[in-house]
Amino acid sequence: MSDPLKEAMSDGFASPLGDVIASIGRGVADAQAALDHASLQATLSLYETDGDAGTDMLREIGYRPTFYVLPETSCEVQVSMRVSGSGASNGSANAAPGTPRLLQSRAYVTPVDAGFANRFGYEASASARLTFKIVPVPPPMALDDRRPVPELTGRTVADGQSLIERLGFTATFQTKEGKPIDGMPKESEAILAQSPAPRTLAPIGGEILLTVSG
Repeated sequence: MSDPLKEAMSDGFASPLGDVIASIGRGVADAQAALDHASLQATLSLYETDGDAGTDMLREIGYRPTFYVLPETSCEVQVSMRVSGSGASNGSANAAPGTPRLLQSRAYVTPVDAGFANRFGYEASASARLTFKIVPVPPPMALDDRRPVPELTGRTVADGQSLIERLGFTATFQTKEGKPIDGMPKESEAILAQSPAPRTLAPIGGEILLTVSG
């Protein structure tokens, strides 16, 4: 008679060997993605924040947030392994007696149970040890001569012009109908649209086209 508790424990801990390796790989990839996302958000916030003297100073001296990578990751797991699968004929209807049967099998890893440990003098647990390194790397080279374009839509012309100049861009203006505006529009006019779009990398000194309410 089967033991329900033993079956539940076996189903809960046993996993195909490939799934164990794949899950570790996905975990490392997710960790790297989180590091990249944090560095990217810090970079964008540096160029999108205005009115902060400290941020302006960091921007002026060329400060850029550090990016990090996981260059090396190692994992040690102590487990036992079993092979499970179903037999199948070799595909021939007239196979001679004694012909080897092909196995459709999978390798499973599981924490070592008491019976296995007592029989073979083996000790292990369901835990694993993961070691990794995190090292800083230079920011992307694209940031050497480009900067993220800030969100300008909804600002006044005065606010948008001031922010653009602090970031090293130049501004040009057009009406809602797409007609170029010579000189500066009224400072109180609202910016309705912009090109390039917010968070787009644009060359330092490049033009930002602003559509104003007119």
